[in-house]
Amino acid sequence: MAVASQGISMYDIRTSVKAVAAEAITQGFSCYIHTDGLAYRCDNGKSDVCHGWALNTVAAGDMVTLVTTCRMEVDTVQTIGARIYSGNVAAGSAPSTTLTANGVVCGYAISADQVFANVPTPAADG
Repeated sequence: MAVASQGISMYDIRTSVKAVAAEAITQGFSCYIHTDGLAYRCDNGKSDVCHGWALNTVAAGDMVTLVTTCRMEVDTVQTIGARIYSGNVAAGSAPSTTLTANGVVCGYAISADQVFANVPTPAADG
């Protein structure tokens, strides 16, 4: 089940990256930049890499900003202190502790409704 972001409360603009969205991307969803240079949602088709989280909701063909470090509010209760995963949910998801062992580890839960996400280094095997 997908987890929705309720907003990104902090991010570092110095490390954000921009790319053209290959598909519609929802704010807060885990994303990766493919070899074609386009941004895609991490989903059940490709979940072994994560390059950031969408700052805003965008349509296919629009420029998307991917934040590489952020605090994000989520709509699903988190296990405080537990690892968050990028997920491998069909159509994408925001990172969450509820996506245990799916996708890549990309941070931890700060509170029951907030996560700290940071792009892993390396971003994964993708």
